[in-house]
Amino acid sequence: SKEDTYFVVLHKEEGAGLGFSVAGGIDLEQKSVTVHRVFSKGVASQEGTIHRGDLVVSINGKFLANSVHGDVLNALHQARLYKYAVIVIQKEKDRANNSSRLEISATGRKCVGSGKDVSMEIGTDPNLDMNDVICVELLKTSAGLGFSLDGGKASIAGDRPLLVKRIFKGGAAELSGNIETGDEILAVSGKSLLGLMHYDAWNIIKSVPEGPVQLLIRKHRT
Repeated sequence: SKEDTYFVVLHKEEGAGLGFSVAGGIDLEQKSVTVHRVFSKGVASQEGTIHRGDLVVSINGKFLANSVHGDVLNALHQARLYKYAVIVIQKEKDRANNSSRLEISATGRKCVGSGKDVSMEIGTDPNLDMNDVICVELLKTSAGLGFSLDGGKASIAGDRPLLVKRIFKGGAAELSGNIETGDEILAVSGKSLLGLMHYDAWNIIKSVPEGPVQLLIRKHRT
């Protein structure tokens, strides 16, 4: 595809805006919703991923394709209520600078890939504390990702989050140095694991091809 999809989490004060304005809507000449201006002191400009001209796919799980301009403004306004906002944007490949791959590991906040279903579920849960959520890239080998899971929906202990149970010596997770036992796995390669049973989540993890895999995890608070 020509676009790169970015999954951006903006941390802010409750009541504060997201720091950018939008243009476009299905009822306007410009049908697609894009970033019109990024305000110099706003949260979006501090975070740094969102730029003028980026296509706005969703705000806190609300998809903006086929929305009238008023609905788009409403979604922006609703996002003021929370302490964070989850925005999915697309950048055209030729416009995106080549350093974007490096930025992921540097900030640990940006997940490139299809963040759609993740943002949809995470974005609609205002109880989710995004402060501890990071994006980790593992190199999957024939031995897998190097950890085992505990929990899941309808587990022996009831509905539990999917947590890292064990980290295998010399495996991908240990080599990355970013994953610890007790961390919650929220998504793998853009596929959300929220609310899945252990078996289904494990099948998704197993089905991911070998090579770089991006995990959205919430760090275990000690």
